[in-house]
Amino acid sequence: MLLLLALLPVRQAGAQGYAVEIVGAGDLSPLLQEHLTITRLAREGKARDEEWQRLVRATPQQMAELLATEGYFSPQIDSEMPAVGSDRVVRFRVRLGEPVRVTEVKIAFSGALAMQDAGRATDLRAAWALERGARFRQSAWNAAKDALLGDLLVRDYPAARIIGSQARIDPENRSAVLEVDIDSGPAFTFGELDIHGLQRYPPDIVQRTNLIRTGERYSQARLSELQSRLLATGYFRSVFATVDADPAQPDRAPIRVEVTENPSKRLGLGVGVSTDSGARLQLRWTDRQFLGRDWRLESVLRADRISQLAQGELYFRPLRDGLFGDNFAGWIPSVVLGLERTSITGEEVERIRNSLRLSTPSRTNERVVSVSLLADRPTLPGGEAFSRRALVGGYQWTRRRFDQMLAPTRGYSATVDLSAGFGGALGDSRIARVFVNGIWLRPLSDAWTVAARVQAGEMFGAGIRTVPEDLLFRTGGDQTVRGYRFGSLGVPRNGAIVGGNVLALASVELVRKITPDWGAAVFHDIGDAALSWSDFRARRGVGIGARWRSPIGAVNIDVARGLDSGETRLHFSVGYGF
Repeated sequence: MLLLLALLPVRQAGAQGYAVEIVGAGDLSPLLQEHLTITRLAREGKARDEEWQRLVRATPQQMAELLATEGYFSPQIDSEMPAVGSDRVVRFRVRLGEPVRVTEVKIAFSGALAMQDAGRATDLRAAWALERGARFRQSAWNAAKDALLGDLLVRDYPAARIIGSQARIDPENRSAVLEVDIDSGPAFTFGELDIHGLQRYPPDIVQRTNLIRTGERYSQARLSELQSRLLATGYFRSVFATVDADPAQPDRAPIRVEVTENPSKRLGLGVGVSTDSGARLQLRWTDRQFLGRDWRLESVLRADRISQLAQGELYFRPLRDGLFGDNFAGWIPSVVLGLERTSITGEEVERIRNSLRLSTPSRTNERVVSVSLLADRPTLPGGEAFSRRALVGGYQWTRRRFDQMLAPTRGYSATVDLSAGFGGALGDSRIARVFVNGIWLRPLSDAWTVAARVQAGEMFGAGIRTVPEDLLFRTGGDQTVRGYRFGSLGVPRNGAIVGGNVLALASVELVRKITPDWGAAVFHDIGDAALSWSDFRARRGVGIGARWRSPIGAVNIDVARGLDSGETRLHFSVGYGF
């Protein structure tokens, strides 16, 4: 089949009867169509007869040069001009022949790498991308050199450079000998911070957040981590960290940190809508110099169809080395106080959340240690009401590896959330809780992407009358089991649905890209929350949807049918919950 397609003519016609046909170029035809001058003029229909004739004679040479970049250095190209009515048509027949292949690769190093790091040099040679036997392509040759140099630039040798390279092509023997000569320069180490752009905030904020030690070997990853940590503090709108790669001064090179500060105070008003909670109004106040100190207050008032929330979180300065040991250097302590009222599937809950938290600023490897005092009062249909409370210690670990955070197309995230409750005066009973969550995205081709989600959780040691709602499980809604109302899968009780002790969920969807920004999806969700595993009944939902890569993230519009409820529901959401 591929051979037949390769032999079919590819014709490029213009508005005034100019046409170009390319036969025999196979999957290289798009390359020729895009870059040949004669095809461009045929599309525009602007060629004069004398110019057309000149291009017909010049095009075989241009085609040969383009094909050489793909490894075909001895193609045979013939042209003919068949009579096709009044059209000015030219047909080029291409016989590609055998491509040139790489027969030898010679990589030479000089500088500190050659003298002090022979093992690294061996690894770099082994990782060379354009191996012996591969078809020589100019783009692959350039990419292999860039990757080789890039490996040095991002770790230890920021002054590395290519001092010589050549690809010796033998068209007659269809062979290519590749030679690259790289001077690594000296190995660099980090020095002190050199901070620029501070006006409102003291240098101590940057210094506390920096975990790079003086004398540490240079790494671009460490600079990127520093940038991410500083952005996560909330004090800065942009951060750029670099070193001056001067080969004459490699030891303890100063780290130049350029920051653009956020305003010390900000009031934000937001509106939104979702099929889970309806219309939403939100008021957010941020004070980055709370009480005249370098403490950051993030407070929010939010109201929608199912909940009303008032919450404040106060972030303190990052911890210094040695306060709790080096393991907690750079971690950010905070205090959370919150009041919320919810009304979900017949259950009304008034709750209080008080937490002391210690968290890493990194979003790629995020860890949170917390102690929380949770208390709530649910009211069920018929007036049944009771109070619950728990003093809970928690540890949460999340690993995120996505190509981008706003609208990812590949990667994964994994979360493990562990909690333990203490009985006594501040807790109704001793409890333990485990919850895991995973998301996986992977392109199957240029057009198809698969997305999968799994969740599982269990509460041990207490019943639903003694454990606050925040520690229980329920599911159903826009980003869980679609085809069911938000929070409608749980434990039936007195005409309402309340949270359960166990949860399991799995979801898979296949997305077909239609345009760069739009796609269509089909999906299948299955899951439930229950009082115990013996009561667990997997509920299924299937449907179709639209996907839009918007400026604010991935927008998902789904129509799903709950196979167990028989209901069809519309779901609308933005982004992925990771």
